[in-house]
Amino acid sequence: MEKFKVNDRVRRLPYTVTLANEAGVAALDGVEGETQVTSYITKGCMGTVKNLRVETTSSSAQARPNSVMVQVLWDNGTLSYLGPEGLESAK
Repeated sequence: MEKFKVNDRVRRLPYTVTLANEAGVAALDGVEGETQVTSYITKGCMGTVKNLRVETTSSSAQARPNSVMVQVLWDNGTLSYLGPEGLESAK
């Protein structure tokens, strides 16, 4: 049984972005010791599943679940393929 179906609403898994507190990359040149950073947890983009595709390179039935690719049309108009482990259901 597949985790997602066509026309399901999905969200990319939340991810963390870490930024140096100093302005620009040049501020890190020659810095010794600890660099102050700020981390933000960001919710992923939302989109709609448009297609499920099974990669044909898989040779065994056991590897079949790992070969599923989900085609997602994001709300910003971008179309991409992701593995189901990179998505969560957006209810």
